[in-house]
Amino acid sequence: MPIGKLNQQLILINELHCTLKQETTCLKEKSFSNLNEILKQKKQKLTLISELDSALSNSTSLQQIETSEEAKKIKKEILIILEKCQYINNINGKLVEVGMRSNKHLTQLIKQATGKNSITYDQKGMLHGGLLLGKNIQA
Repeated sequence: MPIGKLNQQLILINELHCTLKQETTCLKEKSFSNLNEILKQKKQKLTLISELDSALSNSTSLQQIETSEEAKKIKKEILIILEKCQYINNINGKLVEVGMRSNKHLTQLIKQATGKNSITYDQKGMLHGGLLLGKNIQA
């Protein structure tokens, strides 16, 4: 009976939900010291969930799930938590995008400021370095 595997999957998806929340916290607080470990845990959990999906996807298991009220209840819980996981994962993706844009802008600022006397913006709002005195001027 696939109820044991469904229960395992429910536990893993709950753990994945907690891991995604930890990832969100790290991204919001820009606390990247634990992020690598959290990402490893996330990958491990996703791998195990995928393996259980494969084990449960045969026709016999699917038929048993559809005929058992307990299995249907567990499946419904799994789908609810999975939807929450997908929502949090989308938020985390957006946080990463915002962070990357912020880093790109900061990098651009640093590049423009290095060795320049002034920084201006072009028509598109991008940084543009300008020299006030020109080159080859000696005092």
